[in-house]
Amino acid sequence: MSDFIIPFQITSNGYLVIIVFILIIALFAFIGYYFSHKNRILRKISQIGSKRIQLVKDQEYIKIIGKVSTIDNPLVSPIGKRKCVYYQVRVQEKRGGKNKSWHTIIKEDKGIDFIVESSGEKTIVQASTSAKTKMVYLVKDIKHSSGTWNDPSKHLETYLQSHGKDSTGLFGFNKSIRYREGVIEIGEKITLLGTGSWKESDHNLDRYSSKSLYISGDSENKLIITDDPKAQESKKK
Repeated sequence: MSDFIIPFQITSNGYLVIIVFILIIALFAFIGYYFSHKNRILRKISQIGSKRIQLVKDQEYIKIIGKVSTIDNPLVSPIGKRKCVYYQVRVQEKRGGKNKSWHTIIKEDKGIDFIVESSGEKTIVQASTSAKTKMVYLVKDIKHSSGTWNDPSKHLETYLQSHGKDSTGLFGFNKSIRYREGVIEIGEKITLLGTGSWKESDHNLDRYSSKSLYISGDSENKLIITDDPKAQESKKK
């Protein structure tokens, strides 16, 4: 009888180890998903109702959903060559031996101040400020890759070199590299959170007032910007 029970116990313990291992992997996957940059931004946005620009109080932290226009000349994104007011580029290289994984080799964010129009009212978004005062998530809708049998285009090679990187290794073989870019284009609808400040302005956004609403952030109440459509699903306050 004991000869039968012992193998059964070992088998049961084996199943238990497998189940615990699977649960641990699932827990880490959930934590990574829940606390991802994107989902932290979407959760923060969902907690605050949107508001009409003219109803914003001075120094109020608010949400605005609207379409983008420029104040001055737009940026041109480095990968997709698109006119925009903000771009994010992520370039990753696959490294390692048997268990290769992707490593970020270029992480570039660049933005300029721009205008958002909502319900016929306009505000100025101060997106050119320090990275410490803002959180930005943009949908990466431009995707390229290069590798063993796939040479990068000339402008991708130039972009890598401008950041001190190269598409080939020691023996001239192409590295496995993927390129991702997201932008805020002119006329695109976005969602933002920020602190509103009414200031004297030369931009004439409101013909009835010399003041314009400026949206910004600081280290505590950050300027949050996203073009993810999910952020626009919440109801207006």
